[in-house]
Amino acid sequence: MSLRDWYWKRWIRRQGGKVSLGVSKFGKRAVLALEQEVRLGDVILDCRELSIGAHTYIRSDCLLQLVESIGRFCSIGSGAVIGQEKNTHPVDWLSTHPFQYTGTPLEYTARVDMASIGHDVWIGHSAMVMEGVKVGTGAIIATRAVVTRDVPPYAVVAGVPARVVRYRYPPEMIERLLASRWWERDVQALQRLPLNDPAACLAAMEPLPPARYGRIRISRKGGEVLPGPQ
Repeated sequence: MSLRDWYWKRWIRRQGGKVSLGVSKFGKRAVLALEQEVRLGDVILDCRELSIGAHTYIRSDCLLQLVESIGRFCSIGSGAVIGQEKNTHPVDWLSTHPFQYTGTPLEYTARVDMASIGHDVWIGHSAMVMEGVKVGTGAIIATRAVVTRDVPPYAVVAGVPARVVRYRYPPEMIERLLASRWWERDVQALQRLPLNDPAACLAAMEPLPPARYGRIRISRKGGEVLPGPQ
């Protein structure tokens, strides 16, 4: 590890985060905006501007590509691919091969559609979320699933292509959980609630104080503290 990578890893830790890879391994265009308590393994950053919310962890060997946001309290297993490109080759030309626009007057520009991940999303080992997909808060994506369409909040999806298997809660409970915006509350206050009983948690949610997280911005050039906690 270079001295520069070591320095910035230590700096990120002092700001309340953890990024296993050095900044020298960031993609050329990759810029991360991280809230405190984010934990990133040795991931591949082929993304552009990406914000990641507090307490989210992403295991090693994940590929972050065409994704613009990942919410708070997400759990992403190793080998997952988020924002997989799907328009990298022309499908309605003579060929899909790049010889057609290499050394010729033709140009091919891939259409880009960013994916987004809500809060409290669990993505299993080696799952794939295609570009443009919106994964709702509270959703679960099974191991090795390939997600090609939007996932509703609190849905459990599995398969290739992924389909809704069930929902974590009845519709009225899902509405209450979304309305509570519990991920915006102070985590230490949340930990004092009966977390194994969502209904009881919701009943006690109102007086809890809001969370206040610092934020940093990091790229190949290094890092900076962003103004104002969120």
